[in-house]
Amino acid sequence: MQQKPILVSGHNGDSSISQADKPLSRGTLDKYRLVIACVRGNVSVKETMRLILRDVIGPSENLPTLVLGPTAPDEFESHQSNRVGWVTFADGNSLAHEIISPDNLLEVNLFIEKAGQGEGNQLILGDFLDNIIKSTGSPESFYSFFCQLASRVRLKKRTAILVIKEDIHDKRVVEMVKRFADVVLEFRDRDNEAGLYFEMRTLNFADNIYTPWVPFPQGLKPLCLTA
Repeated sequence: MQQKPILVSGHNGDSSISQADKPLSRGTLDKYRLVIACVRGNVSVKETMRLILRDVIGPSENLPTLVLGPTAPDEFESHQSNRVGWVTFADGNSLAHEIISPDNLLEVNLFIEKAGQGEGNQLILGDFLDNIIKSTGSPESFYSFFCQLASRVRLKKRTAILVIKEDIHDKRVVEMVKRFADVVLEFRDRDNEAGLYFEMRTLNFADNIYTPWVPFPQGLKPLCLTA
């Protein structure tokens, strides 16, 4: 019998989720194909990605492929075996990573397809959707791109964890991205008399498990007030 999540929530109280269903513990996300992490307000995209790399992915023989967007590659410690793509509007050349224009949707998808080659559960982590959404001329163009991306990830049986800054995009586009996901992790900042704190909730469509907003566990809270 599947163990259901145990939740205790409050504005300042502790919160806990059973270890079997805890969304941010090592080994819990790589069984899914597409995981979308949505951040709002003062929650940092960069720090959320660092959190995922450190506490969710952790050391592995199959190092994740980083497909970055607004976040620059030099903001992460990268092993030489990592494949790193930078989907950016900036010009330039690099021997350490491949630079791809957000306008070149074909090249973005080809890079992701190459990242899915080989043996093992190769994981893709990125925040490039923010730049892609900005560059596409219409929701229809982005929808076509994202359909192909999701299909490639599922066909190759890989795991893609993609972080998106939810409150800078059209709500319809964000909701469309969420509908493709197996799991959506949502993060937001809140303020009360004690000061600023963070909350998260999990929408696990694959297993039909949903949590309410709960204070973000203190031990997993490196999220900061940077962009």
